[in-house]
Amino acid sequence: MPTTVPLTIELQTQSATEVVDITARVEALVAGATGGSCHLYLRHTTAGLMIMTWEAGVPEDIMDILQTLTPTRDYRHDKPAHVAAHFLSALVGPSVHVPVRDGKLALGEFQRIVLMEFEGPRRREIEARLLAEA
Repeated sequence: MPTTVPLTIELQTQSATEVVDITARVEALVAGATGGSCHLYLRHTTAGLMIMTWEAGVPEDIMDILQTLTPTRDYRHDKPAHVAAHFLSALVGPSVHVPVRDGKLALGEFQRIVLMEFEGPRRREIEARLLAEA
């Protein structure tokens, strides 16, 4: 029978926009699980989670491309930067789901799990649920 183990990852971002590799922190949570899956959910609406390659320059290029998707205009909700952060968070999404095999994340060779900060610096919480095989 599978069991669910809830865990939390807390981190402090350092910049207004930033890409933070959280893969090692997630791997530490799943260490020892023979199989199953890990679901990560970010409890914030001005940041997002995604899986990307960590090759030189790629995280910065992706952040730059995302920033170009928010036009400068008058917004109804709040300041333009705040609305842009909400939009990018909704576009990227608050969660990722990764298989676990032999106590490790079953990511591709170059894949990393990252937090995309769109309105920092802020303290962020990610709820992790390990659905492990008993």
